[in-house]
Amino acid sequence: MEWETLEDLTGHVANAIGAQPYRWFDYVVPEDLQHSTISRLRKDYPAKLAYLDTAPGGGSDQVILCLGGIVNSARRFDFLAADMRATHRVIAVDWPGRGRSGWLAQQTHYTNGILAHAVESLIEGLGLTHISLLGSSLGGKIGMDIAAHRPALVGRLILNDIGPEIPARRRVRRAETIGSYHVCARPVDLFRCGEAAQRHTGPIGDAVCLHNIMGQTKPCQAGGGREYRHDPRASQAYAEQERRNLPQWDVFKALECQTLLLHGDESDALLPETVRRMQDIAGLRMTVVHVPETGHSPALADADSSSVIGAWLSGHALPRESTLPCRAAPVRLLFTDGPPTPQVATEPRQKVTALSVPAPQPATVFLQF
Repeated sequence: MEWETLEDLTGHVANAIGAQPYRWFDYVVPEDLQHSTISRLRKDYPAKLAYLDTAPGGGSDQVILCLGGIVNSARRFDFLAADMRATHRVIAVDWPGRGRSGWLAQQTHYTNGILAHAVESLIEGLGLTHISLLGSSLGGKIGMDIAAHRPALVGRLILNDIGPEIPARRRVRRAETIGSYHVCARPVDLFRCGEAAQRHTGPIGDAVCLHNIMGQTKPCQAGGGREYRHDPRASQAYAEQERRNLPQWDVFKALECQTLLLHGDESDALLPETVRRMQDIAGLRMTVVHVPETGHSPALADADSSSVIGAWLSGHALPRESTLPCRAAPVRLLFTDGPPTPQVATEPRQKVTALSVPAPQPATVFLQF
């Protein structure tokens, strides 16, 4: 298969789900957050933040701001946005130095404080005064920080397989992976890289895998192929930070908003004991939904995930702890991962099999060959 064929297929998927074009927002990196820069060299400077918006002119009081993981692009949320756009305005962000966003001046500027400032600048620039915030992995960590010190802004918080603490073993392994530079010389290399990166995000099909991995990569100018669409210094900064990552339990305790925790049952980043401690701290303020046969972190590209998120955001009562139904893994032609994984044993938790509100219509995409 040629690269041009993959680009055509990606375009068909994007058209089928109504993917929005990128927009850019100008913000300022303030000198008072440039802690690792020598004082005399610190100065404010402009940067660009790329984002997607399903209702750029407003039109909905229900806003979901989506923040992805360190290697994700905003395109990861296109399927969720397609399912939710009838009831919510969905905004998704590319982190500084990632995707279509501009690069920062120094590697040491890729800190959670500056990333959070960029997001808050966008919120203020769009005139948003009350939002629901959805964060996957890194997005959840920064989302907790924003929600903790801006309680009037964040009414509801969705944590996608992330908590106040990540096991050290997971962090070190992730830092080693993120710190590596990857170039996919051939489409088959991209399939292998994408399958490895998305192996534990649940039973998702080729359309989702292709859309996500193409959104995270770009044509490589040196020698052809595709490479990740990011500033390599951002990856190095993240790798260094992960090795000395500090728990956020004090931040989590400070949260006042209602919280939905989506937990991949096979996650090595959010362990069951961490979930239980979060439940003890949050009490009735937190709802937990386990996602079977899924690790870190759920792709949020299926109708079940969209339905439970939509119901919770609409204020409908969900069980304090429940599990989404097991779904058969779709047949993959491109991103193959070996024989089907046997279904996990049913947990003694309440199954969410039907919701009391109409579920959003799923964005169904078929690839034909």
